[in-house]
Order: sequence, then C-alpha cells, then structure tokens
Amino acid sequence: TTSAISNFFLAMVLNPAAQERAQKEIDTVVGAGRLPSFDDRVSLPYVEAVIREVLRWRAVVPLGVSHANTEDDIYDGFFIPKGTTVVMNIWAMHMDERVYVDPESFEPERF
Repeated sequence: TTSAISNFFLAMVLNPAAQERAQKEIDTVVGAGRLPSFDDRVSLPYVEAVIREVLRWRAVVPLGVSHANTEDDIYDGFFIPKGTTVVMNIWAMHMDERVYVDPESFEPERF
C-alpha cells in the first residue's frame, strides 16, 4: 500500500545504516543484472527483516478487522460473552515493551 511504501522510505531515510546493509545484501545475492524476484526472498534475510520491521514499526492500520467470539471466553481475567465484537489493537501489540525492547526504535535485527 501507499502507506507501507511511505513508511519504508521514511525508515530508510532515518536509518541509513539499515538501508546500506539491505542494499549490500541485494547486490550480493541478486547482482546488478536483474531485479530481485519473490524467489530471492529466502536468500535475503536482512531485507525480509527490514520489511517486517517497517510493518511493525509503523503499522499500516492501527486496528485489526472486527471478529465475534463463538463461545464464552475468559482472557487475562476478563469474561468475554459469546458474540462479543473483538477488535485487535495492532498498534499496541507492535509497541508492547514486554515483547519489543525500545519499540519506537527501528531495529530490523529483532527479526
């Protein structure tokens, strides 16, 4: 999406070392004679990590798609009756300091 691409460019401008490392990986694996293809993805682990970190660091949407639970449930001590609409807070999950140390920083090495 446009947002994801814009966030990617922002991440690269703000993190030139990550940009340089990703470019070197592409140059080494793919070379100058062609563009990367989807088949190259497994051979480009740092580039894959950059993509994952961009999507974590600046999520395209803050909330997930609404769901309704099919049965009564208890989550983290909270009772959620059957049929309750549940919406994931993607931003909160991506910025959870219990999962990601310094979540506001851009660190592809997390992945």
